[in-house]
Formats: sequence, C-alpha cells, structure tokens
Amino acid sequence: MLERIHEYLRDKLEYPAEAKDTDYKAAVKFAEKTDFAAKLVKHILGFANSGIGYIIIGYKEQPDRSLAPDPDITDEIAASYEVTRLCQHVEKYLVGQDRIEIKIYKEEFGGVRYPIISIARFHEYPFVCTKDYVSPTTGETIIESGQINIRTEGARTLIVKSPSEWRQLIKECIKARQEIEAKRPTEGGEEEGARAEEVPLEAKRPTEGGEEEGARAEEVPLEVKKPVSIEKGPKALAKAEEAEKQFAAWVKNENDNAINEIKSAGFTEGFFKFVIQVPNGLDPIDSATLLEIARKSECHKTGWPIGVVMMKPEYKPAPLADGIRAIMNTGDGFDYWALNIRGHFFFIRSHQEDASHVQKSAEESKFLWFDTTIWRISEIFCYVSNMCTELNLKQSDKIKLTILYEGIKDRVLSISNRRGAPFSRVRRCSVDKYEKDLELQVVDIMPKLKDYVYEVVKGLFGFFDFYKSDRALVDSFVDEFLNSRL
Repeated sequence: MLERIHEYLRDKLEYPAEAKDTDYKAAVKFAEKTDFAAKLVKHILGFANSGIGYIIIGYKEQPDRSLAPDPDITDEIAASYEVTRLCQHVEKYLVGQDRIEIKIYKEEFGGVRYPIISIARFHEYPFVCTKDYVSPTTGETIIESGQINIRTEGARTLIVKSPSEWRQLIKECIKARQEIEAKRPTEGGEEEGARAEEVPLEAKRPTEGGEEEGARAEEVPLEVKKPVSIEKGPKALAKAEEAEKQFAAWVKNENDNAINEIKSAGFTEGFFKFVIQVPNGLDPIDSATLLEIARKSECHKTGWPIGVVMMKPEYKPAPLADGIRAIMNTGDGFDYWALNIRGHFFFIRSHQEDASHVQKSAEESKFLWFDTTIWRISEIFCYVSNMCTELNLKQSDKIKLTILYEGIKDRVLSISNRRGAPFSRVRRCSVDKYEKDLELQVVDIMPKLKDYVYEVVKGLFGFFDFYKSDRALVDSFVDEFLNSRL
C-alpha cells in the first residue's frame, strides 16, 4: 500500500480541486512570524477539527478560478516545509492541548517536488486557538485566541458560529469518541484453549505513509431524511418485501458487473467483498449528496482507503439512475464500489497480496496476510460506522453487513512485511470462499469493533489448517490500525 498513498496524492496534483479535505496554496517559503504562517495555522486547525486534510503548496488560482502549478515553486521552498519545525510552530497556538499530528510528503509531479501537508483529526477534543496573531503590515487579526476553526463542505475555513457548523463539529467529536471506545481493552481476554502459535508482534504492517518530512455564507448541511410516519400492517409488510427485492436485485446487478469488470481487468485470483444494507425508509438521495457521503465515510488510515473518491477521470465516481459507482484499475490492484440512492453500499477489491510487486517464493505462490487482513476488516467496520453517521441513521437502527473472501483456497497464511518467523509451519487454506453475515446495531459498531473483527477473522483463519486466533494478538493489530494516521 506504500505506492498507493503516492498515487492518491498525485491525483490531487494532477487534478487540482479545492474540497472539504484539500486546499492549495501558492509557492511561499515557510517562515515563522509571517502572515502566511499564521494563515497556515488557521487552515491546519480547521482541517484537524474536520476529520482530515491536505494542504498542497505550489499551486495558484488562475483568472478562470481553476488551479495550476505555481511557476515560482523551487526546491528551496519545498525544503522549508519540515514536519518538526511546522509542528512546533502550530503548537505555539495550542497551549495545554493534545499534540497535533502532521506529516509532510514531498511529492513529485511534472519534474517538480511539491510539499503536501497531511493533517490528522484531533484525538479526543477539538483544537482551540490559544494565541492571537495580528498582521504587522495590515493590522488584520488573522487568528485569535478562543476561536475554533473548521473546514466546510464549501472548501472554506471558518470560525464555528452557525448551528450547521456546530453540528459538523459535534459529528466529528462523536467519531473521535467512537474510536476511543473501540480502543478500549476487551473483557475476558483470549478464549480458553484458543491460544495461537506465536506470531511476533514486531512483524507488523509496514508504515503506509511513505517518507515523512513530517462575505461569509452559512453552509447548508447535507441531510439524509427518514420519513416521520411508521407504517404498520399488511401494506407495510408488502412495502418491506418489495424493498428487499429491490435491494437483492441491486446487489446482484452490482456483483455481476463487478465480477465482469475485475476479471476483464485480469484480476482472476480472487477478491474480498462487503455489502452494507441499511434500514428501509431512507428517502432517495441525490448523486451529489451521495458523493459527499462517500467522501466523508473514508477512513484515512491506509494509503488507499476503502471507497476512496478520486478525481482522475478514469477513477472518478459516475452518477447513475440508482446511485453512484466507481471502478479503479491501478494495474497492481482493482477496486469497485457502488453507493445506492437508498444508502446501501457494495464494495469489491482484488487481493493486495496478488500485486505484481509482491515477492513470491516457489512453495508459497499465494498468500493471505494475517496483519493486513485484520487491518482490512477493521477498516470495513470503521467505514460502516462512518457511513451510518453520514446517513444520519439512529443509534438504535440495525444494519446488515456481509463480508466475503473469495479465491483463498491454497493460500498460505503469512505476514505482510515478512519480518521474523511468521508461523511455526505452513498453513494453507482448505476452502475457496469464506462468508460472514452480521446484523449490527449502529450504537454498537465502534464500541464492539474488536469483538466483531475477532469474530470474522477467527472464522476465516480457522480454515488455514485449524489456526486458532489469539485474541490479544488480533486486538493489537486492530489498535495498530486505529492508531494509524496519514
């Protein structure tokens, strides 16, 4: 997945467009105690309070309001953006608060290196500015103590004032709290008699992030409304049965189309898939809102998130009569996802272990990576939780989730980075498919994340010569995923 984060970032360079999670700035050398540095702090805090964000240095707005590379960008300017220096500067405005998480990528495009600042969401509490900055040249107050900034759907950084802005901030606080709940140690420890053979804890997933350098208008919030009235009786039953038929037909259509696309692209050795069925009753959702829901449901903890929304024409989601769909063939991997107008979601991805750059020995021609699988399944549940939040489902609502692994027969259970002795002996899978159906209450998804992940992987790994998954070890990889920041 290391290459995937660079592809994701290059997409932002090749197809520049400001969005809730992306901003572009001119080629300005970073220097503390300047107006530009203060404005940068304001935007960084806005992104950190809004989920995640990327600030790309070296692009200018054109007369037609489009964005294009700034001809003034130089290696000297790129080198001025160093992660420790930038973090120290930002934290001067955050006295007494958690440390802000920033990474800086130096991404090459068109023979030029562009600094890309990646900002992670706050851990538990939103960031509040604790220091003023007044421009010495204009007298303008650029950032002020006590203010809370967010990044809005209209790609603006604003001080939280209006009800819609407070709702957005509260939604991020809920997501942060859910992640904290998911990290809590599980009760009861490992199952009796289920102690696994030792897998070295140092054999962990490789770092995904690559090399680190480290006039206002109120926004109208996206609303996905549910009918107020609840029908009962034979009419309601018939309506529910019809909704089930429509859902089944939609899933079959997407599955047939996805299988045809993935095989036509040459990925014939299997995939993993999951389907989310939300409660009946959501009003039809327009394609623009669906696109924003998809974008906001992404979990930016790996280099290539599940359901990633790209701007590259051949990857960009397309609006359809029954929702939106994206098909992405990167050469080393294949993704297909669809979001239905009623909120259902379908996803397929080729096995990462089959990518051409993966080294394969003669006796182990195909793998299933123990650590990566736990990360993937953890991400599925986090994605489901985010999507439920963006669809405004009630905490008491129940959703159905199906997870399927196909093309796993004769694969060998292994570790992605190959450090240490992964298993005491070769364990091959004896079945070609593994499927798990779950019914989840929205309120439970994140607090019970580790329970759900363990339930899925215990069944999957059990087909690898009766492998018994160690609960503490599985939990450690879930924590590793939850703590990952890009």
